[in-house]
Amino acid sequence: MRTNPSIPLYRDGRHYDALNSFLVADIPFYVEAARRSGGPVLELACGTGRLAIPIAQSGVEIVGLDISPSMLARARAKGEAAGVKIEFVEGDCRDFGLGSKFALIFMAFNSLQHLHDYAALAALFASVCNHLAEGGRFIFDVFNPKLEILARNPEDRRVEREYQDPDGQGTIVFEHTMDYDDASQVNRIKCYFSRRGPNGEERDFRIEELHMRCLFPQELDLLVRSQGFEIVHKFGNFERKPLASGDPKQVVVCRANTELRANATAP
Repeated sequence: MRTNPSIPLYRDGRHYDALNSFLVADIPFYVEAARRSGGPVLELACGTGRLAIPIAQSGVEIVGLDISPSMLARARAKGEAAGVKIEFVEGDCRDFGLGSKFALIFMAFNSLQHLHDYAALAALFASVCNHLAEGGRFIFDVFNPKLEILARNPEDRRVEREYQDPDGQGTIVFEHTMDYDDASQVNRIKCYFSRRGPNGEERDFRIEELHMRCLFPQELDLLVRSQGFEIVHKFGNFERKPLASGDPKQVVVCRANTELRANATAP
């Protein structure tokens, strides 16, 4: 299957897997969380099934939801090849109705940062709350913003990583620039994809935008509480280290609180 030029490469399932093949550190964490929950589990922004498949292989019932048909097609093919049964659903994490309750809902790999404003984040938490079983937990992870990265010169173009073109056309070099908008707290990333192939170099054959909302630790805590959730644990990495200054991640384990939820939805 050739790459569809109308689909951004970061939403093309095959390119996504090749670009992120290094990403394995979070798998044991989410598999263990799923097993502890007893299931069923819902993964939001499930992508190509990178986490859903090993969770299913551990014996836990899981549903994956994603907005990208290309990612879901890849996830279904990988799930079938792995011999696991997973329901993959096309849907928007801000507004979905599955008619089921889940012991665990999670949203991994900074996916929550694709929601840029309060209305989108509030809609996400409302949808999560509507699908959580009593006592269920919502887990997500986001970057812990680093000021030295956000202050980077917008003209500073850096190589992030390289990967093999899934169409067999050589090596793809992924570079990016960043332009942080401190009013909206959105990091506007420009992605440059170049190819070193058998016929020479194809410079910047794709240039794409990727915008990521930054959430600072104290702000994130207030956001979670304002949506009627209480934080059970907050880790700085996937080894369950309590969050401290300089940690790369904010891994949040939270649950709906009836009293907080009533206050959050009161007029």
